[in-house]
Amino acid sequence: MELQTPTEESTVRSVSAHLTEQLPALAPARIESTVRRLVGEWRARSRIKLFIGIIAERHARIELRELTASGVAS
Repeated sequence: MELQTPTEESTVRSVSAHLTEQLPALAPARIESTVRRLVGEWRARSRIKLFIGIIAERHARIELRELTASGVAS
């Protein structure tokens, strides 16, 4: 049995939806653009694609919380 690697778009949608629930003070467009950038970066440099969603979500959460704390997020 072979595992299917999620597409970049499905990963972005899934992670963005999850972070939008966790960080309701941020604009969904801001969350999606951050997630899309991070997913793209991780897909470009990773040989194994299965865990990119998890890794990108962690990095996006940290980055977005820092933006929120500094008052830059909108």
